[in-house]
Amino acid sequence: MAEISMWSRRRTVSKGSKSVNKADAIVQIVERTQAVIHFTPEGIILDANDVFLNALGYTADEVIGQHHSMFVQKTYRKTKAYQDFWTRLRAGEFFTDEFPRITRNDKVIWISATYAPVFDAEGNVCQVTKIATDTTEQRSAISAISKGLEALSNGDLTHRVKLPSGDRMSEIANSFNSAVENMAGLILQVKNVASTIDGMSPKISGNANELSRRTETQAATLEQTAAAVEELSQNARSAADYAAQVGREAHETKSAAGNSSKVVDDVTAAMQRIKASSDAISQIISVIDDIAFQTNLLALNAGVEAARAGDAGRGFAVVASEVRQLAQRSADSAQQIKSLISQSSEHVRDGATLVGKASSELGEIFVSVDRINERIREVVNGLQEQTSTLGEINTAISQLDTVTQKNAAMVSETASFTSELSHNSRLLSDGVAIFTVAPRTAAPIMKVVNG
Repeated sequence: MAEISMWSRRRTVSKGSKSVNKADAIVQIVERTQAVIHFTPEGIILDANDVFLNALGYTADEVIGQHHSMFVQKTYRKTKAYQDFWTRLRAGEFFTDEFPRITRNDKVIWISATYAPVFDAEGNVCQVTKIATDTTEQRSAISAISKGLEALSNGDLTHRVKLPSGDRMSEIANSFNSAVENMAGLILQVKNVASTIDGMSPKISGNANELSRRTETQAATLEQTAAAVEELSQNARSAADYAAQVGREAHETKSAAGNSSKVVDDVTAAMQRIKASSDAISQIISVIDDIAFQTNLLALNAGVEAARAGDAGRGFAVVASEVRQLAQRSADSAQQIKSLISQSSEHVRDGATLVGKASSELGEIFVSVDRINERIREVVNGLQEQTSTLGEINTAISQLDTVTQKNAAMVSETASFTSELSHNSRLLSDGVAIFTVAPRTAAPIMKVVNG
């Protein structure tokens, strides 16, 4: 009790002093703002300020002279840790930590306190002083925020931190609630987008696969078409070559026909000359026939004269008879030759007529050959243009085939990307599935209003 009186005197002297030093000023500030309690080295309460007494619900008379253990849980009072706590304080150690304490109404509060030994002039511990701050509300707020963080770690975005009005941690609670609300909206959007992607991915993948299949089919068809056009182009070039060859042969035929026409003209001219020679021979034969007729008459007259002469003219009569026979045979031969020449002339006329007809028909053939040659040139030109067009078509189809092949590769790559997107979308859906969001995320965020 002597120590208690000494502490009381110190307080009185301190209060009655007109001038206060720095140490006394600090003590006054601490006494007014912090919970302060003083103990003997054995833990007997010497004094406690009003802040401490109000925090635990006691009066000074109820605590002075009692042991510190009245403020701790019963199960903790008898532990070795509690005994060591005071042993170490008596040895000069100090402690700063948060401690649970029991109020007069058996309610647990938390204080942030420093237990410090006070030394006398000889360096011995003469008392222990505790300076504390009630952190129950702060710890409760931290606990509420911790529960919110735990719920957030478990994916529950519906949990909101509720703190009493005027709590110093309300700003943190409001920030937490706002962040969770925004995250809930974001996760809901992600879920909706992931759900939409999940719904669209199979269709997109199916369309991409179908497009890939059709593009491959189109590429195969274009390849076949390109081969067919190439073959057609080769056939057209061959036809053009054949037509050009036919044109050359037609030109050669025309030249040969022209030569034949010249031969026919020469034959016609030769037959005309033969006809003229036949006419000349006919005239000569007529002269010979006349000579034979005259010779026959002379031989007849010579025979008559020889008969008149009698025996003297008998030899002459024989000669005249032979001459008459010779003249007769000459006349007969002349008639035969004349007949043959006449027939030959008729044959020459018939041949000339036929040659004339042949010449006329050859002329028509020449005209037809000219027309055929012209048509063949037109066909050759058309085939050459067709070959050029087919070449351009073949080039275009080849380019289209190349583009289609590239499109097929791109479609296949797109199908692969779509499949990967669908897989990633499922992973995203699975990832955000752990979050629980409120049905209506647009509800206003519950904030603690400082008052």
